[in-house]
Amino acid sequence: MVNNGRPSKYCFPCRKRKLRCDLAPGGCGQCRRAKLSCHGYRDFTQLLFRDETKTTASKVSARLTAAVASRSHVSIRDPPHLTWEDISRDTFLSLYVVGLSHTFDTLPALLTNSPPNGHLHVSLGAAGLAFMSFHLNRHDLLLLASKQYVAAIRSIRSVLSSSNSSNSHHGNNNDEVIQSALLLDLYEKIANRHEHQSASWLSHARGALHMVCDRANTDFSNPTTCQLANNAAVALMKTCGIAGVPVPPSLLALREDLNSYVRDAKWSFTGLVVGIVNLRAYMQGLASGAACPSVVLRRAKILDEHMALVEKRLQRSWKATRTFTVAYNPLIFGRYYDVYPSHHATQVTNAVRMMRLELNSIIQHVGHNEEHTIKSQTREVIRELAQHLCAAVPQFLLLIRGDATSLPVYTLPPLQRLHCCTMLTPLYLSFCLTEDSYMKEWILQILLHMTEHGVKLASDVFQLISSGKLVDYWALYAMVGSYAIAA
Repeated sequence: MVNNGRPSKYCFPCRKRKLRCDLAPGGCGQCRRAKLSCHGYRDFTQLLFRDETKTTASKVSARLTAAVASRSHVSIRDPPHLTWEDISRDTFLSLYVVGLSHTFDTLPALLTNSPPNGHLHVSLGAAGLAFMSFHLNRHDLLLLASKQYVAAIRSIRSVLSSSNSSNSHHGNNNDEVIQSALLLDLYEKIANRHEHQSASWLSHARGALHMVCDRANTDFSNPTTCQLANNAAVALMKTCGIAGVPVPPSLLALREDLNSYVRDAKWSFTGLVVGIVNLRAYMQGLASGAACPSVVLRRAKILDEHMALVEKRLQRSWKATRTFTVAYNPLIFGRYYDVYPSHHATQVTNAVRMMRLELNSIIQHVGHNEEHTIKSQTREVIRELAQHLCAAVPQFLLLIRGDATSLPVYTLPPLQRLHCCTMLTPLYLSFCLTEDSYMKEWILQILLHMTEHGVKLASDVFQLISSGKLVDYWALYAMVGSYAIAA
């Protein structure tokens, strides 16, 4: 048959056999001669396209109604409901333990071997809820966290009491108790960020260190034991720095014991931070005359020299890739920014530079009678350190493409918001110590940019700067939760 661009009226047998149909009324002659049943001819009105949406919808609805009616005797269970405890625990483990910090590397293995309702899981629940409250700015979650906190303390007391009565000091159980104490210390630092002098602020870090030191014949060659001991020492060191008190002799003794097992740049750095914490505690006697300015100045210079060596070692190990830009970008200070191999490398390097900033600030203020050359050198060191800190910020605010172009990120994901939070203290310290008015203005704009993209703590820092009521580095470190997000 010739296709004339129209549907054929021929009957189906003729169309199938590709014969010419005579369209005879009552049945075509071809079908009669072949003794076939003729199905009749096509009606063109049935070949027109029509909107059958309503018809189809009604058919589907009828089928669904019938299916539901046939299964009405079967109960359909609701999907499982996740509590805030479940959500916060999983978020804490994925964002903080795995994604952000190296502080709790020992936690996953210890959780595997601990009972589900034991003190370690309950302590994890308290820290997780506090972390979620900090992350979402949900103060109502702190009430749930405090209940878990109280339950964890009771559980730990029960374990310690039974351990003392039986004179048992099983290594793994002791590791779990130390880990629980460190989790509760983290809870305290998040939940009570403005109560630096409270008894509980120091209690858990001291307790963790005491349990480490109280062990008889501790085997620091065990990676878990060594890591927990190091974490306990660092936790108490930072706590003493925030509280403005010297570190206890037991911490110095523990570091001596760990010297043979931990040897890296971060270990050297934390040893120098212990010296800075003790120096700041000693400086509190300057006003009363109990401390000597020349001693402060000498110790600050020595610490800065050693810290500069640590900084050089870090630059060799974690060399940043410097990217230069041609076009102006408000998220970049100057014409370049640095991208580090990891967030951990960024945070440790920034921490070293912030400690150097604080030391040079001490040299600048205590040694105001020093000769002009030393003052000029100190100002130059502060300028360079502040520029390095500002250059580390854009990597968390930009999408880095292969062609080295950068575009602003308008929706910061959770982990990236936490990365931005770790930059608040470096930005604040740079603002306080730099003499560059352009850098000050850029820092304020970056804080506003972070605020607009979900980093609420950036707004708190901006308001603090705008009020003119500036606080020292350690107070801000606690206020913005840097303790809670430290790598």
